[in-house]
Amino acid sequence: MTQKLDDFISHALQAQPISGTSLIISLYGDALSHRGGEVWLGSLTALLESLGFSDRFVRTSVFRLQKEGWLSVEKIGRRSYYRLTEQGMRQFRHAESKIYLAEQPTWDGQWDLLLLEAVEKDERNRLKKELGWLGFGQLATHLMAAPTHAQTDIPALLNELNAGERVIYFRAAYPYNRSEPCLKELVSNCWSLDAVAGYYHEFINSFRPLMTLLRETDAADLTPQRCFQLKLLLIHFFRRVVLRDPLLPEALLPAQWEGQIARHLCINIYQCIDQAATEYVTSLAETTIGTLPAPSSLYYRRFGGMPRPPVTS
Repeated sequence: MTQKLDDFISHALQAQPISGTSLIISLYGDALSHRGGEVWLGSLTALLESLGFSDRFVRTSVFRLQKEGWLSVEKIGRRSYYRLTEQGMRQFRHAESKIYLAEQPTWDGQWDLLLLEAVEKDERNRLKKELGWLGFGQLATHLMAAPTHAQTDIPALLNELNAGERVIYFRAAYPYNRSEPCLKELVSNCWSLDAVAGYYHEFINSFRPLMTLLRETDAADLTPQRCFQLKLLLIHFFRRVVLRDPLLPEALLPAQWEGQIARHLCINIYQCIDQAATEYVTSLAETTIGTLPAPSSLYYRRFGGMPRPPVTS
């Protein structure tokens, strides 16, 4: 069975090209952001070398992430320690709010509408891209919309995007249910739901066999190193899909939405391998002050609640 697990890991690595910067973002976001967000470069290399990634691959990737503002570096002697920047941590928090949900968000039937008519063209293009990543769709040429989420503070979001003065913000109700089929068709087109469903379908086909393998594998074969490899690949590929998903409420989605099937699959696998994977990161990761801190309480709120490791006396 160990050979089948190793074959699965090998196949996942070869199935499609893996960007070094994207993989390291997945590693920081999943394993390090709630443990101080800092690690020695040598630890990153040690964590990734078992997956076949070289020291040069890691060095080149973190250098690019530093240039892009995700990471900052502190040198102590001959060692380099890479820490998430404030910008990087903010991006992770946005992503985390989508990746680690347990289910589709609840909805009160209202919509947040953003009119970009008064915004300059170049700035408008930037905002449309940023808002699209945050779950807004383009209902009309200069009108972006999203179902209202209780956890989203739109004025604060606009200020964060440096768009607080020129964007006009409305909140609207939808009391006329006779046009619901037309609305669903519009939503499907504006948020490209067919394409998103296709990405989820690929994820399900890729990782459903892993769930079967985990059920059949002896606990002794699920070593910390294997669990770390599987968990990193799981979250890396799930993150790439879910960040394309606007996370619309169930009332606006097609029946049998594959996004929820994929999420439940991800949760089941994640819970099987999380503790051993976390142990592996602890054993290899070093920071400027020594060992990596334990995961914060927020870490264990992922996916609606994660089991904590047993307390040792």
